[in-house]
Amino acid sequence: MNFRCFPKLVVLAGLALSASPPAWAWGPEGHEIIAGIALRELTPSVRSQVARLLGGAGVMVQDSNWADEIRDQRRDTGRWHFVDIPLNAPGYDARRDCPAQDCVVAQIEKDRRIIANPRLDDNVRAEALRFLIHFVADVHQPLHAEDDGDKGGNDIKVYQGRKRTSLHRIWDGEVVEASGRDPEAVAEDIERSLSPAQRKAWASGSPAQWANEAHAIARDEIYPPLRERRDVRLPRDYALQQAPVARLQLAKAGVRLAWLLNGTFK
Repeated sequence: MNFRCFPKLVVLAGLALSASPPAWAWGPEGHEIIAGIALRELTPSVRSQVARLLGGAGVMVQDSNWADEIRDQRRDTGRWHFVDIPLNAPGYDARRDCPAQDCVVAQIEKDRRIIANPRLDDNVRAEALRFLIHFVADVHQPLHAEDDGDKGGNDIKVYQGRKRTSLHRIWDGEVVEASGRDPEAVAEDIERSLSPAQRKAWASGSPAQWANEAHAIARDEIYPPLRERRDVRLPRDYALQQAPVARLQLAKAGVRLAWLLNGTFK
């Protein structure tokens, strides 16, 4: 299959930025990038409150992958990392896609309410904060907001040269790493590139709306070229082609995480 004509997102032109378990959204680097952007966007007061709960200013970035690291011990948290919106659906439907409030959209709201309650024990609020940092990132990963019977792309096997992997793994790691392998440097580069207009536009919405944006990318951009669902041959530069899409989602997630925390702790 020829991916040379893989469609680009038109909206990227304005951005000057140089599933089911066991899906792992973005991989460790992506989560650290998002947390790093958010940390830079927090108000001084909120940054201080976050540092108090987590045990240090930089711990927000260090703890950004905590929710993945504990999944084997906390099996009940597995469904909190994604939302299964049918690929061809127009968008999120809570009754259909989040039964029993057991998905990333509902969990972000739950964690936010826990963090906002100063009467709760600090350990309880700190755990909710660690989850929130991770889940705001997860809901922006396109393959964590769609369901095509393939476990968020985990069951779609792809080839790059002789290497065989899954579509989800490509988006977790290689598409992010195409922007650089130093999470701190990438976060700083993205954060410095943001315009006031972008910050204002992205600092809004709800987890359901963010899930709809990610779902639309999967539905309209990632899946249309995949006429086959196994042994798809990707071009060797696929990750570079899709890096702008990932950077846009990383940037939005970072800004929105900061916006959510600034409002929650205010």
